[in-house]
Amino acid sequence: MNWGHKIIIVFVVFAIGILTLVTKSMRTKTDMVTKDYYAEELKYQQVLDGKRNAGTLSSPVQISQQSEGIAVTFPQELHGTGITGKIKFYRPSDAGMDVEMPLHLSSDGMLVINRQLFHKGNYLVKVQWENGGKPFYQEESFHIN
Repeated sequence: MNWGHKIIIVFVVFAIGILTLVTKSMRTKTDMVTKDYYAEELKYQQVLDGKRNAGTLSSPVQISQQSEGIAVTFPQELHGTGITGKIKFYRPSDAGMDVEMPLHLSSDGMLVINRQLFHKGNYLVKVQWENGGKPFYQEESFHIN
């Protein structure tokens, strides 16, 4: 085999390699943190204010696993105060596993979420609420067994 054939073989193998990489990259699933990223970025000052306000509470919002589900417990001073807001369990590995719901607390400041809504793994829990016209925000990593 002469050198001309070897050069053609190298170019063909290179082209096949490039086409393989392009095909794989086109099929790779990429989930954005949020679909409307720019609008969320403009609202980030509310998140900063919410974190500051949440830091003034006697204790942070507690998230725990119980046999009946995931329990979210608010500090004592917020019990029965008419909290409005939402909680989001963000799954970084797959946006299809995210769980978001409004806050409907019991009289003792607790919300229990059915365990069947979740898959085992790591979540970033984002709790955003308003009380007395003040925004509050807390986020923490949480592992569901």
